[in-house]
Amino acid sequence: MSSFYIKNIKSFLEEEEKSILSDLAAGITNLNFELNEETLNSWKDAIAQLRSCLRSIVSKNPVAADWSILLEYVIPMINQRIDCVIIAGDLILVIEFKGGESTSGAQALRQAQEYALNLSDFHEESRHRVIFPLALGSFKTLKTLDTTNAGKGAIITHVQLEETLKVAIETWGNKANAIDPARWDKSRYFPVPTIIDAASNIYANHDVKDLANSKAGVENLKETETCIVNAVNEARVSGAKKLIILTGVPGAGKTLAGLNAVQTVQSKLEASKEQASFLSGNSPLVEVLQEALKRSVRRTGKKSTRSIRSRIRNMHTFVNETYADTENRPPAERLVVFDEAQRAWTAAKNKKKFGRDISEPDMVLDIMARHQGWAVIIALVGGGQEIHGGEAGLAAWGDAIVNHPEWEVLTSPEALHGGPSVAGSRLFRTEVSIPLKIKDAKDLHLAISKRSIESEVTAAWVNATLKGEVTKAAELSKKGLSIWVTRDLAKARNWLKYHSEGNRRAGLIASSGADRLRAEGVETPTFTFLGGIDYKRWFLDDRFDHRSSNQLEVALSEFEMQGLEIDVSGLLWGCDLIFKDGKPVPRKLKGCTWEKISGNGDPQAGADDNSMRTINKYRVLLTRFRKAMVIFVPKGDHEDQTRAPDDFDSAYSHLKSCGLRDLPAQ
Repeated sequence: MSSFYIKNIKSFLEEEEKSILSDLAAGITNLNFELNEETLNSWKDAIAQLRSCLRSIVSKNPVAADWSILLEYVIPMINQRIDCVIIAGDLILVIEFKGGESTSGAQALRQAQEYALNLSDFHEESRHRVIFPLALGSFKTLKTLDTTNAGKGAIITHVQLEETLKVAIETWGNKANAIDPARWDKSRYFPVPTIIDAASNIYANHDVKDLANSKAGVENLKETETCIVNAVNEARVSGAKKLIILTGVPGAGKTLAGLNAVQTVQSKLEASKEQASFLSGNSPLVEVLQEALKRSVRRTGKKSTRSIRSRIRNMHTFVNETYADTENRPPAERLVVFDEAQRAWTAAKNKKKFGRDISEPDMVLDIMARHQGWAVIIALVGGGQEIHGGEAGLAAWGDAIVNHPEWEVLTSPEALHGGPSVAGSRLFRTEVSIPLKIKDAKDLHLAISKRSIESEVTAAWVNATLKGEVTKAAELSKKGLSIWVTRDLAKARNWLKYHSEGNRRAGLIASSGADRLRAEGVETPTFTFLGGIDYKRWFLDDRFDHRSSNQLEVALSEFEMQGLEIDVSGLLWGCDLIFKDGKPVPRKLKGCTWEKISGNGDPQAGADDNSMRTINKYRVLLTRFRKAMVIFVPKGDHEDQTRAPDDFDSAYSHLKSCGLRDLPAQ
């Protein structure tokens, strides 16, 4: 369903209140909610206020009788309910009613702004339309509309409603491009959720097809889900052991597909003691998802915290504890999803950490091979994402398969041949001489980014920019890239605040090697010592909490950001990556001197190529936004050799050459 009630203004003014309330009550019943006295009274107040205002408007402007009013419009799939929508020509007014005097006007407006943003971004019939959010109630603090920006909305009392609507119509109304109200009411809705929202919804038993639509549709992700589920079913029936390798561009939905696979398979294993788990070596991702799901549990009471912790776990802990089992017992899991599988540890790092001269991919295959009968490993691989020393890369999985030829491998052509989404790395370093059970499947590659709401060229632009392919990057930037650059941090902060209406999250991010950003007045934590910064709160807390990302005080690094995302990001460029003759020059600060980092940029070497590790930091950071990003490049200081203006100028000039525009004035 969509709205509980939809009529033109003339009918709304003539219809009996009892009839309107009957339609609204039927809508509540269809959603399996109980109608209480408080809801009924709020509807009566809203109807009375709207009728009084609209009757006066129609008497002065008879055309308004043909406008449409929709009460309790349900935004498809995400179950947000808008109190009132008025469609006037091609203008959409979103009204949030609040009774009493205690409710914060700012909070009510944020709610209306969130509705308006969701309509603008994901509602097919609202694309490229003017949407005006309005908070209506007996508020102590009011806010008049800003005629330069409809999206900012207004906070008003019912006495101001008529004049506010009149000004809004005069400012943004356009009769020549009128909206069809019935078509708008039944419009398709294509949400692009954050990974946090997606995880919460998947664990609330929603289907992946309802959660990850791009503007082009959901076909790619749905086909991938089908391919994975079929492969798992085949393994269960035949008793086979399968390694499934899924590749994709940043933000394409690999983690989403993995979470959904765990939930889908687990639902089929409920009668047995067997399990399916989502594992990641990315500690911040695991902790943020666990915390988000715990908060969801507290709101809904649907699942236990223990269940959540058993489904989403730290990969390194799982491998270390299970591999050390002296009785060589198989784990409870028949299926494990290894997120960011390219970050698995090398044998050298494992030996240093645990005294075991064996790579983590080898350990995982050994552990899962203990099962009698079927077992499945799903490795989610992103290219150029290795940012810690000792992260083995995609090729380590190929090495492990050579040691375990009994495993069947199903993977994408991208992984076999070293495509751009895996930054040129390949599953096998060289031609394999022994016979292996390898099958490629195009559906195991996710080619379209769903992270960036506005642009699907971000990942390709980032790759070209970091390779120094200036001409290619400049051409890609013309296809709607939502990234700007500035030399003014105050301007960047104002832009981030301006573009984070509703519940949109803004935040500052920076490379862990950008050691001198403190001179710009920004705190940057390190992965080992977070300086008291709780990154779970940074991602999850309300904008008014001083620990929230929206405060724009603390920049998180690539270590905390990998696998996660925010709506609008401010990337603070550091001197650890500058450009000479259009080519990247990775560096590290030693004392008071920047030194060039050695390395030949070999994608097969994983993070053990030091220069690639620095470039990968920026590859991660440049792909963490959903809506838009601004890059702040400091101007530097001639008296500080660690902040040489020429170094920053090289980065700014390169970004401009790659097609970025200077941040416009607000």
